[in-house]
Amino acid sequence: MRSTYLIAIVAFLLTIGSPKVPAQDGPVSPREISETWVGKELTGTTASGARAALKLEQDGRASVSAGNATDTGTWRASETGYCTTWRTIRAGQERCFTVFRDGGRLKVLNPDGSLSGYFDPVK
Repeated sequence: MRSTYLIAIVAFLLTIGSPKVPAQDGPVSPREISETWVGKELTGTTASGARAALKLEQDGRASVSAGNATDTGTWRASETGYCTTWRTIRAGQERCFTVFRDGGRLKVLNPDGSLSGYFDPVK
């Protein structure tokens, strides 16, 4: 009885005391985007190498700057990532993206699978 109790305590302590393992390369879920990106400014580069920044708000508002372009609009989680609609960029047409962890950064793909850009890890 005592050994079972001791094993349970050790297992519990190992669980709460173990260091967090960095996320492995692979897809970033829409839930993770909603829970970790909202309210933070993501920075990175476009596929052409221009500096970029994206901010998603809890109420669905969004802002972006990429190279010399800046815009505001809306965002939503999608089945595989997130979608944005900007006032002027893409003439206000919605575009949805998928996101993958890729060697310590976030790789953003357009709907056709081409590279949209990279974001630095969310802190």
